[in-house]
Amino acid sequence: MVKEVIAATSIRWAGSFLAFALSFSSAAEVPSDHAVDAAIAWISRSEPGKNPPAGSVDTSAGFTDNVDRSDPNFVKASLLWIGPGNEFFGCAGHSSIRLECPKFNLDYCFSCESESIRDNPFRFLMGDLKTGMFAIPTAVFLKTYEQLGRSVTQYPLTLPPDVKQRLWKILDEAVAAGRCLPYDYIKYCCVQTMIQPLLRAIPPYTLKPAPWPDVYKLTRREVLSDDLEWCPWTRLFLHTIAGTEVDREVSPMETVILSRDFVNLLKGAMIGGRHVIEGDGEVLLSFQKPTGTTVVTPVMVAFALVVFSAANLILVRRFMDWLFLAIQSVLGLLLSHLVFLSHLPATDWNWLIVPFNLLPLVFWKWRQKWALWFAGVLVLWEIGMIAYPHRLTDPAYLVLVGAYIVFYLKFTRFGKNVLNRVHYGMATCKGFLQVQTGDNP
Repeated sequence: MVKEVIAATSIRWAGSFLAFALSFSSAAEVPSDHAVDAAIAWISRSEPGKNPPAGSVDTSAGFTDNVDRSDPNFVKASLLWIGPGNEFFGCAGHSSIRLECPKFNLDYCFSCESESIRDNPFRFLMGDLKTGMFAIPTAVFLKTYEQLGRSVTQYPLTLPPDVKQRLWKILDEAVAAGRCLPYDYIKYCCVQTMIQPLLRAIPPYTLKPAPWPDVYKLTRREVLSDDLEWCPWTRLFLHTIAGTEVDREVSPMETVILSRDFVNLLKGAMIGGRHVIEGDGEVLLSFQKPTGTTVVTPVMVAFALVVFSAANLILVRRFMDWLFLAIQSVLGLLLSHLVFLSHLPATDWNWLIVPFNLLPLVFWKWRQKWALWFAGVLVLWEIGMIAYPHRLTDPAYLVLVGAYIVFYLKFTRFGKNVLNRVHYGMATCKGFLQVQTGDNP
């Protein structure tokens, strides 16, 4: 989220608790800690759904005992689905839970927000960024996405009254903890940070999900890859940094990492005999999804490098050698850092480090001795990536590795034989044309 939103959340550590106090304090005065403590006591009682005994709440803070907490409308809960945007890390959309208490004039969106990746790229690559829960006034929250040109759809959650109150309490505790979680776009993504508090708030009730569709048989890499097909450069970047953690089999609930799938999950799930989400939702902000018309795609660039590598077999240009070595070394440096040095989650191992590493740069002087073996390893890598039942990388990398297979053949006996045959054929054609035109030397 942009800095303006974070600035707008500079309320007390429990923004919604503070709002309870504000609703009973003078509008021109800052509420006292006494009023805040009374608000915490009010929402944190041990028996949700029941009014406390007379006099158990300190009414000097402005609270009264005549509030029916079992009223379904005492707390209103909604899931907000924010549509994709043009920002690099906004292409997959966003999720937030909106909680309202009309009685006390409260209206907040609870949203998981991380430190800015754009402002801290090196800390991001080191895995040092933090994320956490924020309580953002709904008016500010919607205004921000309106400025970004992103749609927002609201889906009311038909939860029992005590579940909604427990959910509010759990989310407030997360706000109080601050931005303390490591940035993890898989484990602590916006959807998972909404699912886990919801699952904690539901007992003693039981959430009965509908039969899981086939989409949940995919890996998390495949789920993200399919969703990001319209923005290929973002998809390529995620394939680059994502290690084998996103390829492992996990529970269907852990596979829900997209806002769209979260909505579909709750539409099919039931609690207390009712679907958690009923209906198609209400559009709060209407914007058209970005078209994602990318002029130059990663696959196009990879195919261009295939052409260059094939031409390099014939033309033998030294700058082409340095170009391919530079691309491989830069990718190798990034991947080596992510796998061996970075604390960024989901980078424990990455199959891309097999074709893209620093060894070719280190042993470049002796390339004619190992080029054929390395080309063979790349061929086996290609076969493994294609034969594996799940997708393990981006299609652009499959094409790019093909370009490097051709590139390294240049330094083998096979490549030299091809080069000699091409030169012989070109000389033969040149002699034939000279004979036909009578232009003999």
